[in-house]
Amino acid sequence: MTKVVVVYHSGYGHTQRMAQSVADGAGAELIAIDADGNLPTGGWEALDAADAIVFGSPTYMGSVSWQFKKFADASSKPWFAQKWKDKIAAGFTNSAGMNGDKLATLNTLFTLAMQHGMIWVSQGLMPANT
Repeated sequence: MTKVVVVYHSGYGHTQRMAQSVADGAGAELIAIDADGNLPTGGWEALDAADAIVFGSPTYMGSVSWQFKKFADASSKPWFAQKWKDKIAAGFTNSAGMNGDKLATLNTLFTLAMQHGMIWVSQGLMPANT
């Protein structure tokens, strides 16, 4: 059976609700990055054991939250050992803004996945303006 993990930071609860929806749809385990940017006990091991990792962060000032960035920087240890190479990756974000700041956050999540040698999966939706 495929093991999917959703790792996310949520500052005000909106990203947590999105993470829960993603986890419900994918039958995934949730791992919350806490207010200090740390994973819970066993979090790194769960990510290493996953077949797919979905990253989630709110968009703050055009990028991921500092807590998510701390997690991303700390992922250099699994990167060095290539523990996430060839795993499936995806990501999501949200913000109150109607402009394109969320794209910058998604690019950060995508870049993190590429640094780890992961395989990025999109929604597969055609562009739309409605």
